Amino acid sequence: MKFKMRKPGKFTVIAVGAMLACGVGLSQLQPVHAVKAMRACLVDKDLQIALKNHFKKRFFNLIEATEAQQEQISSIVDKQFETAVAKRAKMKEQAMDIAGLVGDENATDDQIKAKVENIRAMRHELQDQRLETALSIRRLLTKEQKEIVAARFKGILTGNPRLGLMDR
Repeated sequence: MKFKMRKPGKFTVIAVGAMLACGVGLSQLQPVHAVKAMRACLVDKDLQIALKNHFKKRFFNLIEATEAQQEQISSIVDKQFETAVAKRAKMKEQAMDIAGLVGDENATDDQIKAKVENIRAMRHELQDQRLETALSIRRLLTKEQKEIVAARFKGILTGNPRLGLMDR
């Protein structure tokens, strides 16, 4: 069976050309709502909450925390979590801005360096906050619990989870 091709009519050619021109033109626009939606997907709140709760459960089991310790530590961790979430979201937005600047012909090296420096400063703030949180939690632990945490750190740092447990 052979198909016979017909020559397209004027209307078809004009319609296809108009759709092509509109498609190419629209693809060059970046609507504001698309940028907001893209940035919103950078932070998965449900995953962050699940990870926080998982960490607390494992930590409480590791040190065999009392009810009072669990409440106090949860309060400290929740406070840290809330401040850190906002800061990490802002860091990701800054990183997206850097990506935009890298592709922008008009952006200068100094502009990119300034954005990178902002992210570095935010990272340092987060690290300082984490340290303060860890020290606050440490103050709530017994001598034995501190030894358990220290042994766990040694295991993580060396890649040998049993290292440090032998010191006890």
